[in-house]
Amino acid sequence: MQKTLQIIKANLKPNVFTTIYFLFAICIGFNHSGFAQGSVGIGTQTPNASAALDVVSTNKGLLTPRLTTTQRDAIAAPANGLLIYNTGTLKFNYWNGTTWIEIGAGVEWFTGQGVPPGSTSPTQTIGKLNDLYLDISTGDIYQQELSSLNPLVLAWRRLVIGKRSEKIEVSSAGFSIPANSSSPPQTFPFAGALTDFAVVCSPKFNLPDGIIIAYARVSATDVVTVKFYNATNGNLNVPAGAYEIAIIK
Repeated sequence: MQKTLQIIKANLKPNVFTTIYFLFAICIGFNHSGFAQGSVGIGTQTPNASAALDVVSTNKGLLTPRLTTTQRDAIAAPANGLLIYNTGTLKFNYWNGTTWIEIGAGVEWFTGQGVPPGSTSPTQTIGKLNDLYLDISTGDIYQQELSSLNPLVLAWRRLVIGKRSEKIEVSSAGFSIPANSSSPPQTFPFAGALTDFAVVCSPKFNLPDGIIIAYARVSATDVVTVKFYNATNGNLNVPAGAYEIAIIK
């Protein structure tokens, strides 16, 4: 019996020392780290409560993932705000929900004959948010902006610079729009409107929350077409009312 107890004690000793060593290593590892109300600190035992991760150092930096453009574009379903360092352009990139944006990249100018490439499709072939495009055949200037459609996409919008305009007031009967759907096109006569004119449409009443004007354009000579979009999960009714429509020549 005594011999059996001695064997058991001998087997316990390494385990006890191993446990003590392991706990000591953990203490050393967290010597310069801390946790506070859901915040994690590296290099500090008192991380800022407003930060999920608070990194403090006087001689080191934060190293983000470094990817080539090809590797970056292969990321499946990037989250909004995802940040990487592009080793090809030597710039930080972040995903804005639609496209990759270079941090610190300034506004770029593009030129061409006619409307910008991709201006009639959600797929943009050139430019990023706020970039400018000059149509050298007409002198019109376009700017990249997020459209009002759901989901948001980049789209070129023609800027009104030194153009002449005309305005009329029209009335429309009420109509209903299903959830997450567009309305049937609403057409209004506008004498003198040509298809290369820009259009601005403004209701003279409050549209229901969730209803947006998807587009307003000259669809044919003397005809303006306006389309609405219901961005909610329920049917909405647009009441009868008056609209001001202006054409920009």
